[in-house]
Amino acid sequence: MLQSVDEAPLDLEKEKLLLLGFYLKERATFRLCKIFEEEETSQILKGFPYSEKEIFRIAKEELKKCERLKIRIIFYKEEDYPELLKNIPYKPPFLYVLGELPFNSTLAIVGTRKPTPYGKEIVEKFVPELIEAGLTTVSGLARGIDTLVHKTTLKEGGKTVAVLGTGLDIIYPPENRDLFLKILDSGSAIVSEFPLGTRPKRENFPRRNRVISGLSQGVLVVEAGRRSGTLITAKWAQDQGRDVFVCPGNIFSEQSQGTHYLLKNGAIPVTSTEDILYHLGIEYKPLEKRKEDVASLEVSQEERRILECLSQYPTHLENLLAQTGFDLPQLLSLLTELELKGLVKSLPGKFYQRCS
Repeated sequence: MLQSVDEAPLDLEKEKLLLLGFYLKERATFRLCKIFEEEETSQILKGFPYSEKEIFRIAKEELKKCERLKIRIIFYKEEDYPELLKNIPYKPPFLYVLGELPFNSTLAIVGTRKPTPYGKEIVEKFVPELIEAGLTTVSGLARGIDTLVHKTTLKEGGKTVAVLGTGLDIIYPPENRDLFLKILDSGSAIVSEFPLGTRPKRENFPRRNRVISGLSQGVLVVEAGRRSGTLITAKWAQDQGRDVFVCPGNIFSEQSQGTHYLLKNGAIPVTSTEDILYHLGIEYKPLEKRKEDVASLEVSQEERRILECLSQYPTHLENLLAQTGFDLPQLLSLLTELELKGLVKSLPGKFYQRCS
């Protein structure tokens, strides 16, 4: 039995090790999330037949395995634990992280594992615009809509977070191995609350869904059947105070029965990305609208080409070179002219953005 934990206040590192060892010993069951939330560490550990030595050994072994795999374990009391997740009910006590968590604005996009052409079209239209507006996408690496969200985000040069229902050393579904690696190569992140070695059990995924919504400012449901697990994500989102956005679908399609159920129960109907961005409080003009604005300015054709590539979000010089086709001296000269006209602002690191 652990006796020493209430003899003196615990420093954060020791508390993390003790609770991690306990978490692993108790097989990371969901009830621990509630216990960790409601009780002090000394009370949590009291009465369990584990020695402090045993608890520390288990925790340190897990940390060593993670270090070899370049996985970080973030304790919920540590500063780099995601702020959005910190404030949800039943937050994960530990978050296993591969890659970097890009926490600018985040939007979860989820849906059926068997999307129709309509559902695929929504993802392929919405995701590029959401990425351009500066959003990071969050999804579950599952078959169907989740996979399409991650792939489209990467294709558009955006950041994405994949939340797993397994340990980070197990890729599920196995056919997404290449996508898993591409997410990491892109500088995005893959996360899980489950310890290493956790297999893809059915009960893990509803629990995983609360992390998808918890990491996000809102949840967009693209398509979902009436019994889809996506509805669980939407329910978690509502319980967490997140906006739930739904794309209306074909009333005769099985894959729209769940989305229409959500609409009947208070979800926000959306027919464009502007609907979503408005509710999230993000100001954004789609590329076509920016082109209309640029057309009304007194600028040269070459300057206009640059302005059409820029938004209020920073764009790197290398991207501008690729998009405009100008050589470097010409591009720098044109950017200087646009800065003098007050239309473009240069930022550290060779980034540029529109001023209006």
